Amino acid sequence: MWLTYISFAAAATIAASIIYNLFLHPLAGIPGPLLARITPLWIFCQCKNNRRPNLDLQLHQQYGSVVRISPNEVIFSNPAYFKTVYGAGSSRAWGRSPFLTVHNQFARDYDRLNMLLESDMDKLRFQRRVFGPVYSTANARKHEELIDNNDRRFAARLQSLAGQVMDFYVELEYLGVDIYCEMTFGEAFGAVERGDDGGQMESMAKRWSWIGYIGFIPWLCALQHELMKRNVPFSQFRCPFPVHAVPTIEDTITPCILDDLQIVSKTKSGVGRSWATDMAMTNIGAGIDTTSWTLAAVVATVGSNPSAYEKLQTELEDAVKSGLIKKNTPVPYDATLSLPYLQACVNEAMRLYPNVAVSLARIVPQEGIVLDGYYIPPKYIVGMNSKQLGLSEEVFGADTSSFIPERWLEASKEQLGEMESRNLGFGGPSRKCPGKNVAWVAMAKILAGLYLNFEVEVLNKLGGEEGPGGRRWIELGSFPTKWEGMEVRVQPR
Repeated sequence: MWLTYISFAAAATIAASIIYNLFLHPLAGIPGPLLARITPLWIFCQCKNNRRPNLDLQLHQQYGSVVRISPNEVIFSNPAYFKTVYGAGSSRAWGRSPFLTVHNQFARDYDRLNMLLESDMDKLRFQRRVFGPVYSTANARKHEELIDNNDRRFAARLQSLAGQVMDFYVELEYLGVDIYCEMTFGEAFGAVERGDDGGQMESMAKRWSWIGYIGFIPWLCALQHELMKRNVPFSQFRCPFPVHAVPTIEDTITPCILDDLQIVSKTKSGVGRSWATDMAMTNIGAGIDTTSWTLAAVVATVGSNPSAYEKLQTELEDAVKSGLIKKNTPVPYDATLSLPYLQACVNEAMRLYPNVAVSLARIVPQEGIVLDGYYIPPKYIVGMNSKQLGLSEEVFGADTSSFIPERWLEASKEQLGEMESRNLGFGGPSRKCPGKNVAWVAMAKILAGLYLNFEVEVLNKLGGEEGPGGRRWIELGSFPTKWEGMEVRVQPR
């Protein structure tokens, strides 16, 4: 009898929830997939099954500029609302959604630092202010030799693999691992030389994938956090590269970013005891993936565009003739500033293939917002996919589905400023990634050296048939995106 009553009550509750979400909810009039309007399980499953990179684009094509992807969340495609939601100064009013902030419970419980997930804007601003100088371009240049060390190792590995078909995304992940371990801790992990990272990037990808879907059901994430807190000792929360777990200044022989972070920690008041180490771990957790992805995006787009490939090679050859750079020698970062076509290729690749191709979700403030005729009340969630924004012709000009680096060279000063502020490879204006300058220094140097010293041939197409090595090039992930099977062959020049 009681089981019957319980079953009836559960069925009635579910039915009432469905009726409310479809017909009575404040967002009921906004179009979207039927299941998405009923339950967050729909978007949860889409992301868990690695369908998110192009999902939002398809939804906008089918349903229009404003789409409901969960009972309490919508996405929009009109760039006219970008400044309101993401512009400089918006971060205090437009809070981050629980999709990310629910993961920050660990940081709140232990006074840890997590700039990616932090929801306390005063704390975040303080953290950025005290650690910002460590991530300036000037400070990154101090550690340029550490990038050069890995550039040489990478060139040696490519020499050894010359003429062979390789999964180039994996090779770039190995490079990212070594660059960030050496820049952060003063010692490379050895992934490039071994051709193996011991499964570390696979483990990290699983962690990122989990972040990419569990936040749509915040109570489930909070429950898991509570269980972990009760059953896993704090000491077991470690960097995925254990050989480098929590070194000190005395442990590091080569001057590195961790030294700079710990100096800040020792000299600035109000800095948490573990913040320097937390920031170092963030270099590993966020820097490797973002940098290797962007390098791969440049190789993919340049390699699929013969005209761009030829122009880039010509720019580098002219730089050699002028004495600006030398073959078979690491390219100084200052020299890359005089390679405008290279810089344009990086910007254009990030526009087409942002690493985080999801809605950058925000909580609507007290005044609400009207999106293309749809009123969104306060406390509901809105966002725009960075990949969708990159395809906006209002911002980036004509033919945005094509790789055209020239758009960054031919734009007026005003238009260029608009394009740069909306190119979200390193986050929006109000939440710019603090590691952007370090990543840019590394990417510019690596790409210049790669195309200066090697012929780089992309052998298959994203989403196409198998390449000569038997791999299909596919796009996976939700937060962030990942490629598998990108076949490339290199030959020394």
